[in-house]
Amino acid sequence: MGFFNRLPTPIQGYIFVIITMAIWGGFSLFARLNAHWGISAWDIIFIRFGVSALILLPIIIYQKNHQFLWSKTAISLAIFGGVGYSMLVYRAFLIAPVAHGAVFLNGMIPVATALLMLFWLKKRPDHDTKIALIIISLTLVSMTALMVITKQTFGMGDGLFVLCAFSWGAYGILVKQSSLTAWQIMCCTAVWSALIYVPIYALFFEPNFIHVKPHHLIIQGVFHSVIVMIVATMTYALAVAKLGAFTAGGIASVAPFISAIVAVPLLGEPLDLVMVVGLVGMSFGVIQPWRFLTSLTFFNKENL
Repeated sequence: MGFFNRLPTPIQGYIFVIITMAIWGGFSLFARLNAHWGISAWDIIFIRFGVSALILLPIIIYQKNHQFLWSKTAISLAIFGGVGYSMLVYRAFLIAPVAHGAVFLNGMIPVATALLMLFWLKKRPDHDTKIALIIISLTLVSMTALMVITKQTFGMGDGLFVLCAFSWGAYGILVKQSSLTAWQIMCCTAVWSALIYVPIYALFFEPNFIHVKPHHLIIQGVFHSVIVMIVATMTYALAVAKLGAFTAGGIASVAPFISAIVAVPLLGEPLDLVMVVGLVGMSFGVIQPWRFLTSLTFFNKENL
C-alpha cells in the first residue's frame, strides 16, 4: 500500500473507479440473469442485504465502533444508495433489457447528479460538464425520436431506471458531502438497508428462492452481497472522495454500456438502432474525450 499511497490522488481515484466499473459491468449482467434463473427482485435484495449485514455486524461489534451508524446521514445513505435504489433497479432489470439499463440508468446518472447538485447544493456545472450534459441530453432526445419512428414506447422498466439514476445521484452527493470513511459509508449502507428491508420482506413477500437451483443462489448471493454491496460500495466511495461525484459516477457508468453489448450474444438480447445511438452518445458524453485532447501539446492554443 505504500506505493499506492504515493500515487497522485487523481490516479488513486481512477484505480478505484476502474474496479467499480468492472463490478458495475458485471452487475447489469448478473441482475438480468435473475430473470433467466427465476430469482425474484425481492428475494435477491433480501439475500444482498441480509448476507452483507451478517458479515459486517460481527466486525463492527468486535471493533466496538458503531457510533457512526446512529445518524441521519447513515439512514439517508441506505435509503438512496441501498434499499431504495435496489428495490427500483432489480425490479427494472427483471422487465427491461441490459441495454435499456445502460442508457436510462447509467447514461442518466451524470445528468441526474448534475441536476441534483444544481438544485440541492446550488452548484453549477463547469464548461466541460455542460458540454457533456448537452451531448447526453441530445442523445436522449434522439433516442426518443427513433423510438417514436420505430413505434417503440418507454416501458415501466425504463421509468424505473430513470428514478434509479436520481437515487444513485443523490447517494453520490451524500457520499461526497459526508465526513464518514469509505468503510463507514459501506457499513451504513449495508446495515441500515438490512434493518429497513428485512422486516418489509418478512411482512409483505413470500420467499421464492427455495425453488431456485442452489448453485444459482450461491453465485448471486456471493456476487451481490459481497462483491457489489461490500467491495463496490467501498471502491465507489473512495473514487467519489478523490474525483468527485460527477466524475466518478460518470466514468463508472461506462461499464454497463459494454455489458449491453456483451448481453447480445450471452443473453440473446436485442440491440437495435435506438440502443446503438444511446450507447454511442452516452459513452461519448460520459467519457468526455475532448478533455484529454485539450491536454495534449498539439491541441494547445499556442500551437493553433
